Amino acid sequence: MKLKRQNLFVVFLIVILLPLGWLTGAVLHGWPGAASMIVFSGIIALLLYRRLRRDEAAQVESLDDLREVQRIARLGNWRHDLCRNQLQWSEEMFRILEVDPGQRPASARAYLAVTHPDDREMLRAAYAQSLTPGHPYEITHRLQFADGRIKYVLSRGETRFADDGTPLVARGTLQDVTEHHLAQEALLLHGNIFQHSGEAIMITDHDNRIIDINPAFVRQTGYSREQVVGENPRMLASGRTPPETYAALWTALQNEGYWQGELWDCHRNGRIYPKWTTISVIRDKYGSITHFIASFNDISERKATEERIERLAHHDSLTGLFNRYNLEIRLSQALLTARREKHFLAVLFIDLDHFKVINDTLGHAIGDQLLVEVARRLQGCVRESDIVARQGGDEFVVVINTLDSPAVASLVAAKILHALSQPYDISNNRLHTSPSIGIAIFPGDGEDAETLMKNADAAMYHAKGQGRNNLQYFTAELNAAASERLLLERELREALKQNQLELHYQPQFAADADDFVRPQAVEALVRWRHPQRGLVPPGRFIPVAEESGLIEAIGNWVLDEAGRQLAEWKRAGIGPRRVAVNISVHQLRNGGLVERVGNILKNHHLAHDELELEITESAAMSNPASAIEQLEALRHLGVTLAIDDFGTGYSSLAYLKRLPIQILKLDQTFVRDIETDENDAAISAATLALAHSLGLKVVAEGIETEGQSRFLRAHGCDLLQGYLYGRPEPAATLAARWHGDGRAGLAPPVQNQI
Repeated sequence: MKLKRQNLFVVFLIVILLPLGWLTGAVLHGWPGAASMIVFSGIIALLLYRRLRRDEAAQVESLDDLREVQRIARLGNWRHDLCRNQLQWSEEMFRILEVDPGQRPASARAYLAVTHPDDREMLRAAYAQSLTPGHPYEITHRLQFADGRIKYVLSRGETRFADDGTPLVARGTLQDVTEHHLAQEALLLHGNIFQHSGEAIMITDHDNRIIDINPAFVRQTGYSREQVVGENPRMLASGRTPPETYAALWTALQNEGYWQGELWDCHRNGRIYPKWTTISVIRDKYGSITHFIASFNDISERKATEERIERLAHHDSLTGLFNRYNLEIRLSQALLTARREKHFLAVLFIDLDHFKVINDTLGHAIGDQLLVEVARRLQGCVRESDIVARQGGDEFVVVINTLDSPAVASLVAAKILHALSQPYDISNNRLHTSPSIGIAIFPGDGEDAETLMKNADAAMYHAKGQGRNNLQYFTAELNAAASERLLLERELREALKQNQLELHYQPQFAADADDFVRPQAVEALVRWRHPQRGLVPPGRFIPVAEESGLIEAIGNWVLDEAGRQLAEWKRAGIGPRRVAVNISVHQLRNGGLVERVGNILKNHHLAHDELELEITESAAMSNPASAIEQLEALRHLGVTLAIDDFGTGYSSLAYLKRLPIQILKLDQTFVRDIETDENDAAISAATLALAHSLGLKVVAEGIETEGQSRFLRAHGCDLLQGYLYGRPEPAATLAARWHGDGRAGLAPPVQNQI
């Protein structure tokens, strides 16, 4: 606007005043040529005016260009006349600061209002210092707007001074550098990621030559930057990655620009390792490939963990054999092959005899070592194509493939039988066990895995019933027997709940007694009175109770019931002086047995010597040290202790003399043939002599003839028990007899009393 006013003033002088002056002079003084001069002045004035208009238009255009350049560069400028204290902002300055010039004029306050609070002091200090000579400033600071947006601006400023150093004018620029700043931050971030990433990163050019790597690459591969730059990444290849993988990699990069997968590379030290790799393609704006970026991690540990998990999922953790889950899968696959190729297949179900005794006696660590050795021997008995699995506990399964005949299975089973029956030397212990083997044949004994396993299991139980340490094939009868056993177990559990068990008592008479009506003691024997089956013999349900774990519950019930019955007889003034109860090996191993016996004596008000506990020889000798400790604690209660079935087990006399027992029971297997077998007679006589020399009394059981009784009394036997003197009978039957006149009960011992 100033320029326009100045131009108009000059034109006014030339066009109006100059001709007017010439005209006045001509009139007053008669200047010649005045008219011509006036015309000439007008022409000059007109030309000058047109020139001034062109200069003005050019200047306006230049200002517009300046504004446009500032807008494009996001660069505003400001000027502060310090003498007049006048501040001027360019249009771009207002735009950057987002201030409306129509509502708010340029001011330091308006500038500071949008400056980030944390940056205001820095800005004030920079401007204040620039007001002293030689201190122009250039700083980057932030603007913060009401909606939370942040801008980054580059502020520059300097001051012009008078000769005396007085500041006259301060001027500067303000440039919006937000995009540049964010780009710089992104570059810095990406650089840090590249340098500090835990993943190895490699950048190659369009010809797949390495141009850069990060420190993680050096750590993972063993190669330095100098060793790999300019090389092809194939220098890392181990040769283990399948060619198909590389082909798929390049196809994916060409078509999709991305690939991810597993590669096997070679470390600089020669170690081959797996890595999980991601490769991306970088293209320019024309779609041409400029770079490849690959990142990868060494996944050796992950692969090892996956393999361990896979092995644990399919293999037994102790023996390394296939587990039950994997057995089912592999057996089903083997059956498909056998069916397709029309071959026989055998499933061998193997159970170790007496393993629980070893495990409980010597501890689980020894038991585990034994199982590992059994697994090793089993694998040595079969081909690699056969299947060996651990079913659980001490049970193993062997599947023999491609048999030409079912009879061939017995050859392999016999080999296993021999191998597993050999002694085991484990941790300075020589151990003995043997297998019971059940065999089921495909397709005759079943056409699916479940049926074959069930039938082989049934055959194995039949092998145990045949004396263990043998092998048995499956038959339909065995399947029925197995079903019967399961039914018996369920009914036995119910019998405990429904009080179907009862005790019968067999008398024990003193050998020198004149009266065979009142026994010195009775042995409590458990019976099961089944509502449909009637009286179930102990030989049928006791083995089931032992295998199912019910024997301990039954034994505890027998203890309590025998104590209760003896207390009842005492109150009635009849009956024996002592009741004998059999203790199972399971009860003997139970740490609560001593406390239980003590409570029974207390609850039923029994004298300590009125209860006798009979422990089988094999139970006592399975873990002599533990048995001695338990028996001494029981003896401390005052109860009488007896060794049952003496002579049938594997007792050591060294341990026998240490057992705190008072009675030996001579087993009926020796008594039965005393009259006809000299060996049995000699063993019986020697046992009686041995017991007496150790201060023990002897009870002979199973006496059925007068000749047996005569022999035993002649050799000093203390107590006599057997059918000759009385069968096991219910308590009520015995009580009725003892309530009689003393002569109407048991007859004198005669042979026809059997």
